[in-house]
Amino acid sequence: MLPIKSPRALGSVLRETRTALRIPAEDLAAMVHTSHVTLSRLEQGKATAAIDTLFALLDELGIELNVSLPPGVGPIAPLDANAKPRRTRVKP
Repeated sequence: MLPIKSPRALGSVLRETRTALRIPAEDLAAMVHTSHVTLSRLEQGKATAAIDTLFALLDELGIELNVSLPPGVGPIAPLDANAKPRRTRVKP
């Protein structure tokens, strides 16, 4: 289980998992009915007001958010809140 304490940490886990599963960003965006721009923003940890509020609520209530990775993916170390996201592409 990986602890997720920020939008950036969540974004890095999303990106690392997507690339480990070899799913192109455009395909994943289509699968969840969003744009590749929205997916990119999430993977970069660019918080929306709703995501910032969610993490503030989790912190205030003492709730710890953890994720489990799918089989075949791992290990992933989520970014801390101050780290710059890595740019990764899935090679076809």
